[in-house]
Amino acid sequence: MSAADLPGPEGRPAPPPALPPEVAFCLELGRAFQAYGIPAHRFEDALERVCRRLGLDGQFFGLPTAFFASLGQGGHHWTFIQRSPAGETNLEKLSDLQETTDALIEGRLDATEARSRVRGILSAPDRWGPWLTVLCFGLGSAPAAMFLGGGWREMVLTALLGMLVGLAVVLLGRRAGLARLVHPVAGVLVGFLAVAAAWRFPQVSPQILTVAGLIVLVPGLRLVVSMNELATGNLVAGTARLMDTAMTFLSLGFGVALGQRLTGPLLDRALLGTPLPLPAWTVLPILLLAAAAFVVIFKARPRDLPWIFAACALAFYGTRQGSALLGPQFGVGLGAFVLGLGSNLYTRLTRRPSVVTLLPGLMVLVPGGLGFKGLEFIIQKQLVVGLDTAFQALFVAIALLTGLLLAHAAVQPRTAL
Repeated sequence: MSAADLPGPEGRPAPPPALPPEVAFCLELGRAFQAYGIPAHRFEDALERVCRRLGLDGQFFGLPTAFFASLGQGGHHWTFIQRSPAGETNLEKLSDLQETTDALIEGRLDATEARSRVRGILSAPDRWGPWLTVLCFGLGSAPAAMFLGGGWREMVLTALLGMLVGLAVVLLGRRAGLARLVHPVAGVLVGFLAVAAAWRFPQVSPQILTVAGLIVLVPGLRLVVSMNELATGNLVAGTARLMDTAMTFLSLGFGVALGQRLTGPLLDRALLGTPLPLPAWTVLPILLLAAAAFVVIFKARPRDLPWIFAACALAFYGTRQGSALLGPQFGVGLGAFVLGLGSNLYTRLTRRPSVVTLLPGLMVLVPGGLGFKGLEFIIQKQLVVGLDTAFQALFVAIALLTGLLLAHAAVQPRTAL
């Protein structure tokens, strides 16, 4: 029995003790971690290390949209359930959170200073404006057309489709009630306009336009994170995140199917175009264009551009060489291994989160493209082709996860997040 359970001077229970500032700080830091989608195993490990530094007895159980915290200090114990919105991608704020957490764990900051920094990080405005973000959605989607085998026509049209998707994200994302409509609305726009473009320009492939136009919304990283959580024993968090990924795929697929249905007779007359591949010398400039766009889309710092470009190049050439040696599925695993090694070395050198380079590199690997095409085939009642493509996507995801786990075992980042 704690002192809070003893009767007061008039026979009434004594009021509970005030919440210590260290406990309040741990809860605030946990909400900040979840705001940016940190995997459950990293979330729990970082907060437990913070508790040890602050002299607390803490245990945590992380989920994608909530966490449980059991915290004790000086004979008192508190249990909390904290809800938090689904994480957004903001690499700059995530880097700032890691620097603050590492400084606290290493004793370079006390709890009061760290709490002030965390509040400043959360309240800071985004570096990049909405219209630049819309433009970079187009610039980030266009290289995906080249990665999928398209030519300059597909790249130009995909850039236009990507900007429309970015506009939908910016306009609908401003209100919580409409943010859930981003994926089906984007799917309708891209599904309709991809078929219309293929009908107007017969040399253009509508499949490449569809997948590349939506590639920024395809939850490739979420798929890998969910499987990583399952592999590390975080079964509840991994299953919940995997189901959220599946719902995103379904929303995109439904939107694309509806958009294609609205084209009416154009769908039957749209031809499977034969793209003209771009020359080899264009690969590096296009990778640089993609890296610059990813800096804005994922809200990274400008000085991260060289690192993100290097990660994109590692992922692209690692996958290409792996595919030549081992085949396309295993080649993606080799590309993920090389990317994971580079990202962990980046973390050791800069003490910044590995996701700063890992996320843009995964976008180049296009982990979700095959899965989205499989869903599109199934909606069109081409079940055999659709299931085969979806199975290949699952195999690619497993190869990605294996490559990243091997990279983590070879070079461990040694940071809080």
